[in-house]
Amino acid sequence: MPPAIHRGQRLRRGAGAILVLALLLTACVQNPVAPAKPVGPFGAPYGVFRGEASDDVPPPNPGISSEPITLDVWLDLDFVATDPLFYEMAEDFERAYPNVSVNIQAFVRESIPGKVRTALQVGDPPDLVQGHVFAMAAQGFAEPLDDLWAEWGAEGEFMPQAVGEVTWDGMKYGVPLDIYTLVLIYNKAHFEEAGLSYPDAGYTWLQFAEDAATLTRTTEGGEPRYGLGFTVEPWYVFAWLAETGGDVMSGDSFLGYRFTLDDPNNIEALRFLTSLARNGYGPLPTSRPRDYEDPRKLFLNGQIAMFFGTPWDIHLIQTQSPDFPLGVTELPETPAGAGAASALGSTGLFVPRGARHREVAFEFMKWATSDRYALPMARRLGRYPARTWLQTAPHFAGDPLLKPFLLQLDAARPYHLDAFPEVERAFADAIKAAFYGADPADALHAAQEQADQMRPGD
Repeated sequence: MPPAIHRGQRLRRGAGAILVLALLLTACVQNPVAPAKPVGPFGAPYGVFRGEASDDVPPPNPGISSEPITLDVWLDLDFVATDPLFYEMAEDFERAYPNVSVNIQAFVRESIPGKVRTALQVGDPPDLVQGHVFAMAAQGFAEPLDDLWAEWGAEGEFMPQAVGEVTWDGMKYGVPLDIYTLVLIYNKAHFEEAGLSYPDAGYTWLQFAEDAATLTRTTEGGEPRYGLGFTVEPWYVFAWLAETGGDVMSGDSFLGYRFTLDDPNNIEALRFLTSLARNGYGPLPTSRPRDYEDPRKLFLNGQIAMFFGTPWDIHLIQTQSPDFPLGVTELPETPAGAGAASALGSTGLFVPRGARHREVAFEFMKWATSDRYALPMARRLGRYPARTWLQTAPHFAGDPLLKPFLLQLDAARPYHLDAFPEVERAFADAIKAAFYGADPADALHAAQEQADQMRPGD
């Protein structure tokens, strides 16, 4: 059963509706001519809360069969564990399509590709799955959806880089749900105590390393406090490589891919990153599953001063500790002074190959990415919709803690190595080895040798 919706939530929704009504009345007084489509209280297209408007979700598709259907939906557990938004969405969808029963199951994100593979092998796939669609399509797990996209005609409503993350070999295999990247998150109080200026958009790798050293100290209580937090998660480490102009693969799905794990820029970046750990500026990463969550926990406990984090890290910190002295800025610039790149992330919704209810699943995707749910997803989950208005909506662009994230998206580079799981594992092993004593060049050369033995697509 979905979690209960509390009275406070209903009151907030009511307040939002009153604000929208006031905006509409003001517009009518100032301009009796029918205005352009009004915006909601966050500066995005109208339709923030359930029941506000009839056009904030797609109209029911009359072509959908009236036969009873159970729509099996697999979602990332992080999106449903603490908030009922997607259950609310399912209830609304069932009201629009009374013959459809939506069955949501949630799994740890990292386990979903394996579960899809197993379901395909036994011939019983779910109807809709959340994941990195590019990687799922590259492995042959997803159905192409170009025909349904063409009927919908909504490609221009999504950020181009997010559309790229649901596209493989020139065809779209899903619909973008959210978009994210990494920014530098820091503790203002730690910087003030150390007599350091806050990081800003001109922050460099050299300043970053110097500040990490200064911020590493023993507290008055005798406890160690570090400058940085680390993770061995490949997507997070890729951001460091991207900053130096490195990449882990080149080419495209038409001409073919070539793995470039031991590119000199990658070696330089991994050497710099691991040297910070070896110098004692942060605790060594645990290398356990999801160790990318450890820096946020250490940060909230006051044990580290900085880490590379996501917009949902910002949301969780603000939710768990509203008075935390939180600072956010773009990633440090490279030694050459080039603009700081980062890693692009985006989850989407896709139909597994051979699923029974392809058209109904696509209608659910359209609902899930509509404005009615996109904005609450940002407010309540810290997961930001991959819609074109995201970077200009005043509520987001005007937030000093979110502005660096929105700006960083322009320099974020896609990470596609997860389309080739065996190669990604070799890369992950190289990262762990480098943190725990191996020379980064040797570790990446070994990973490259393994990658060279694997033909992309195997």
